[in-house]
Amino acid sequence: MIKTILGYQIEPGVSQEEYEDWLFNVHVPDILANPYVDELVFNKVMRPVSATSGGRAVNQELSLYRIAEMHFADEEAYQNYLQWFADHPVPAERSPAGRTAFKFYVVASTREVWRETAASTRDAAATRNEARQPR
Repeated sequence: MIKTILGYQIEPGVSQEEYEDWLFNVHVPDILANPYVDELVFNKVMRPVSATSGGRAVNQELSLYRIAEMHFADEEAYQNYLQWFADHPVPAERSPAGRTAFKFYVVASTREVWRETAASTRDAAATRNEARQPR
């Protein structure tokens, strides 16, 4: 699996309520119309962390509203995702332009590590999620 990870703020002049409505009622359906994306994850930033667990100060240069992830089976699926949108462009009035101020946007490989007791809980949740996924 690979994923894109992006951090952003809401553009000035757009309220959180307007943004959330557009995101989940317009943008998410547009993204999920693309058959090459497997999953979307939205992490709304609650607050910055000022120090590591070891007490070392953290330099907080970025102010973020949300960190989002798009999951893909592999690099080929991601390239197909890009090509699909090139062939099926999102109309400008539905796009993030004027709503989302991207601060970073990267493609990343993933390695997840769990404690053993959490792995069985995670596996059960994954099984439930797979059962809910439309095929």
